[in-house]
Amino acid sequence: MRRRVIVIGGGPVGLTAALLLARYGMRVALVERELRPRRRVRTVALDDESLRVWQACGIADRIASDWDGGPDGEVMCRYLPPGGRTFLGLRQTGGDLGYPQAVAVHEGRIAEALTAAVERHPAIEVHRGETAVALSQDGEGVEIGLRDAEGHLRHQRGSWAIACDGCDSVVRGLLGVEMPGKTLGSPWLVANVAESAPVLHATIRCDPRRPSVMVSVPHGVRRIECMLEDREADSIRSDEGAARALLASVWPDAAGAEIIERAVLRFDARIAGRWRVGRVFLAGDAAHVSPPFAGQGLAAGLRDAANLAFKIAGAAQGWLSAEVLDTYECERRPHQERLTRLALRLGRLMTPRSMATALATQGIVRAATALPFADRLLHLRGRAIRPHYREGFIGTGRLAGDYLPQPKVSTVDGEMRMLDDLLGERMTWIALGRDAERGSMQGASVASGDTVLIENRDFRDPARVLQGTFGRRSVLLVRPDRIVHTHFRPSLAPWRLLRKQPCPSPQLA
Repeated sequence: MRRRVIVIGGGPVGLTAALLLARYGMRVALVERELRPRRRVRTVALDDESLRVWQACGIADRIASDWDGGPDGEVMCRYLPPGGRTFLGLRQTGGDLGYPQAVAVHEGRIAEALTAAVERHPAIEVHRGETAVALSQDGEGVEIGLRDAEGHLRHQRGSWAIACDGCDSVVRGLLGVEMPGKTLGSPWLVANVAESAPVLHATIRCDPRRPSVMVSVPHGVRRIECMLEDREADSIRSDEGAARALLASVWPDAAGAEIIERAVLRFDARIAGRWRVGRVFLAGDAAHVSPPFAGQGLAAGLRDAANLAFKIAGAAQGWLSAEVLDTYECERRPHQERLTRLALRLGRLMTPRSMATALATQGIVRAATALPFADRLLHLRGRAIRPHYREGFIGTGRLAGDYLPQPKVSTVDGEMRMLDDLLGERMTWIALGRDAERGSMQGASVASGDTVLIENRDFRDPARVLQGTFGRRSVLLVRPDRIVHTHFRPSLAPWRLLRKQPCPSPQLA
């Protein structure tokens, strides 16, 4: 029991959390209320951070055909005015994390790969068809009361629990945690339509008469989203013919294409008042929901899973102090609040209230993109939106709190591999430079179970990506979620490992 974590919710975030926990040596009980996995296509856009997390889950090869980033340098997203030429085009960029910075994904296929990996993992028990109805905890663990479809009640006990059970989280309700925020005014039709000739970019029409979004997804799916007026919602929800006519106004081929699924939704911007109550944590939509305009809903949940899983494992196994668990919300909340504000701003850009507002705003954006480096600022992916932790479980150094880049490196036997494949399951030390093997690790507090990688002894970085980022003769301490904990250069100053005390959880803005 002491090393078991209960994960409630079998969506992509819960599945990812379970696989990461198991990788770090924890036993996991995954509880999902649905009897059978559903092959939904909800999220259609992700980024390099998310693909890197799934690489850590061991499914990178399995999902290689389930995402597509298009050619480097190609326009991947076009913002269109009510009439005329593109006023904002975002180009694909090869990311420094080992993947394209923006990709279209088939969430249903990826969820299948995650489910298969979970079901065959010996450290993970899967319990389907059960819903949490009660929760209690003490200083030693958590007990969840679970009821199945026939009304039978049983109890599952573990040392910790993670609620990944969505925006209507039952666990959050059992904990008495509020989720303040707002519901946006207009409903949207969200539909997945079969297609045979995908395009390689997303199209966002910023038209006050009918804002819409269209994205091609791998395996022959086109996502179409259209904003509705309140009076249209009921008829569009109940009448497939009316829904088809509306979809065809955005994409003419929808008139004769199969509608795979459709729904009328209202988007929320909400963040839970607390992400931890004792030994229970909230993650993904259970902790926060934001409008889809920034394409960061699932990505945010995967960041939660990566941040929390290693901290629970470290606290349970003794290679991290229990206080490190206080840094989960401390690190993740400010970034999520920033992304929610970004999504709301993009929503205002995409859904102008009048033609005059549309023309004025789009003119400003078009003029701004003509300025040097403006396209980098407006990229909306990669460094522009990544978390940069400056407090929490972070040590010293100029680049502490940033992501570790992931170049392809050469191993001692000459094989080219992704850098993450060499990192350990706990903390990893990396010493850089041509002479890194000669004493640059002196004074480093290498704990039992840490991995040590020394450039030119354990790997070679042909493009010198790491040295170019951190500097020659740098030494890094890297967390399991690929965040740099400590960055120091022995040639510049005496060094000793400093770990900041966890900061208090910030108040909801």
